[in-house]
Amino acid sequence: MAIPMQKLGWMAGIIDFKGRVVYKNNKTRKTLQIVLIVETKEMAIIRGLSELTGTSPELQSAQVKPEFMRRSCHEHCPEAHIHVGDQDLVMPEIARWTITGAAMVVVLSSLLPFLRTDRGWTEAIESATNQTVFWGRGATAVRASLRRLQEIGWDMPILYSQALLEDDNEDEEE
Repeated sequence: MAIPMQKLGWMAGIIDFKGRVVYKNNKTRKTLQIVLIVETKEMAIIRGLSELTGTSPELQSAQVKPEFMRRSCHEHCPEAHIHVGDQDLVMPEIARWTITGAAMVVVLSSLLPFLRTDRGWTEAIESATNQTVFWGRGATAVRASLRRLQEIGWDMPILYSQALLEDDNEDEEE
């Protein structure tokens, strides 16, 4: 069963508004890790994205703002300073949804017709597709993430469908 169009449209709206692509230099990897991220204090949004992709949200508790992020008082005090006890001293609790690599390609490829902003979506898809490995180191995780998305109902790009089909054929031969 495919993901309904209205859910794809909803997700694309969230990605358009709050999504960004990050290229992480992970020392255990040969290539940059490409990550699609949405951060918000609205947990319902993160839960919805996680349910649609079979991922788990990352939660960050409320934290005291570092001093450089606090507003100085210039209005009623003779010298600029930071008021102790101000309400804006605390950064709110936020949640983060992420999806990486081949799984990100599946999601962004399906959302591309609905997206209105250009935040490097196509470049991220191309880079991650070129980095995708189906055999050897890291391939087990790639296939597992693709199967998870396929079971949820995501349409697979042809290259990924073929790799999963070949993988299924190898399993049947064993």
